[in-house]
Amino acid sequence: MFKFFQKLRKHFFSSQLLVFWFFGGILITQIVFNFFWVDWPLNLIISLGLSAFYSVIGIILLNAVDSAERLNMERNQINAIIGSIDDPAISYGQNFEIVLVNGAMEKFLGLNKKELIGKIITPELSNDPHYGVLTKLIFPSLAPMVLEKTVDTYPEKIKIKFFQPRESILEIVTTKVIDEKGKTYGFLRIIHDLTKEEMLKKTQSDFITIVAHQLRTPMSGLAWILEILANEETGSLTAEQEKLLNDGQKALKESLKTVEDLLNVAQIEEGRFGFQFIISDLEKIIEETLTKFEPVAQKDNIKLIFHRPSFGLKPFVMDPLRIKLVLEILVDNAVKYNVKNGEIRIRIDPMDDKPFILISVEDTGVGISPEDLQRLFTKFFRSQAALKDQTSGIGLGLYLAKNIIERHGGKIWVKSALKRGSLFTFSLPIDPDYIPSQ
Repeated sequence: MFKFFQKLRKHFFSSQLLVFWFFGGILITQIVFNFFWVDWPLNLIISLGLSAFYSVIGIILLNAVDSAERLNMERNQINAIIGSIDDPAISYGQNFEIVLVNGAMEKFLGLNKKELIGKIITPELSNDPHYGVLTKLIFPSLAPMVLEKTVDTYPEKIKIKFFQPRESILEIVTTKVIDEKGKTYGFLRIIHDLTKEEMLKKTQSDFITIVAHQLRTPMSGLAWILEILANEETGSLTAEQEKLLNDGQKALKESLKTVEDLLNVAQIEEGRFGFQFIISDLEKIIEETLTKFEPVAQKDNIKLIFHRPSFGLKPFVMDPLRIKLVLEILVDNAVKYNVKNGEIRIRIDPMDDKPFILISVEDTGVGISPEDLQRLFTKFFRSQAALKDQTSGIGLGLYLAKNIIERHGGKIWVKSALKRGSLFTFSLPIDPDYIPSQ
């Protein structure tokens, strides 16, 4: 009853209650009439019955008015939120009927709200001069080119490319509109124009490619000259000369590796990083990787341990050269940032719910801070520990590894704590149907 009077006070002057007050006046008149013209106790029974009926109707009507007011307030808030978004935004129902659009979307499409609100968008409108662009935004598979797409996750991100009326690259971010009970009412899509950013990336990538190519040729020639000197083809060397030559070869080898990493990154970002998927033996690839790093690990008495899988892993489809590169990157880092007499452990485990395996590379090294973990797989990033302990490198290894694993349909992540070591894990599909098509 208290809530009833609260709502009554709140909506007392609401125009939606005019009918309520009108019938209330009629009811009072009827009750007065009953008391003067109908015999007792019948007049009392009729009056009580009418009062009870009016009270029930009042409660129902007040609840309806209160719900309508709240819905109207929520609708206004949603309109205000979408309207405040700088990027084009649009909301539509399960039947693809447009519910809300903001001013940025009106400007982007060249259409006003009257032309959009209530319009049901279907794939058949993809060639319509007015709704063609909007149709391709709602059904991105109809766009001229789909560059990237997340798989079965929300918020969903899709990157598409248009060539008309101008060349543009757009990222479409889609979220579900869900109520408190988890029922999906529709979807909200926000459009990010990435054209300028992608052009800048392309310019940077071209610059890196040109510089790397210009560096690789003379450096390769220099490496050949140092090899001739090391083989004493031009005469014997003193002990001091041999040391200087070894230092020079080591520095040149690091520089050539950096150049190769730069070229690999440029090829990945341009989509030219060729993959050759064939049936390969992962255990053999791991063995070859550990054999390669054994001499380096022995210098600090670091043990390289391979826990072979107990579930009978068979060869499966992958790019063996690229997966070997990922393992080399992870093992190389595990050696560089380990401690003397430390360990590096590699494991292969199955995933219970999917046809995937998990490959982990664990070390007993210096670890990574929580702040650095968030940026670890980004391009050119190097953690504070890396900058302190290792001056070489430009922070491309883990970026390369991430791209290679994702191209295989897997994911890579890390768990670490300072002075407690790091555990890098990546997943790979053993079913080739899970490898993304390009």
